[in-house]
Amino acid sequence: MGKLTWAAIPFDQPIQMAASVLVVVAIAAILALVTSKGWWPYVWREWITSVDHKRIGVMYVLLGLVMLVRGFIDAIMMRSQLAIAAGGAQGYLPPEHYNQIFSSHGTIMIFFVAMPFVIGLMNLVLPLQLGIRDVAFPTLNSVSLWLTAAGVLLVICHLSWANLRGLAGLPIRHFPSSRTRPASALTISLGSADIRRRNAVNRH
Repeated sequence: MGKLTWAAIPFDQPIQMAASVLVVVAIAAILALVTSKGWWPYVWREWITSVDHKRIGVMYVLLGLVMLVRGFIDAIMMRSQLAIAAGGAQGYLPPEHYNQIFSSHGTIMIFFVAMPFVIGLMNLVLPLQLGIRDVAFPTLNSVSLWLTAAGVLLVICHLSWANLRGLAGLPIRHFPSSRTRPASALTISLGSADIRRRNAVNRH
């Protein structure tokens, strides 16, 4: 563990600790339920490894619903913080934690709620409308779903362990309190996309 000690765990911030414990307990409960019911062969064969466009569409929509709940919780926390922190009060969230919630809320709602809903609807409806058996590349379609799910897991773990590692969760460079922090991979990628757009506009 290197220089990591028990002092690095934010025991003095009950919201972050409770959220991390809740995520671990929820995942453990789902795994225990599937194991106790003996559903692993069915789940593995019919869902996890499926290339059926309808099942993939359903899983995209379910992923979007789960992250919609997460984004809704972030919105409630931000609004309640703004309501409580009126009149010189500090509120119940530390500034760094509020910045993490502010930044992650937009990222989650766009990349892990809106996009899974749209892609899931496309998987469900478009092949049926076109009268075709499946999409052009079914395996690639399945891989894209699980890469999206892996991205969801990485974002949740990063936000849960940000203070443990002394990191800032998904900082936005134009957000004033984030200007002194290192740019994240998301910030760098968005900045490079903006540079390419500006270059294309200037060439025309």
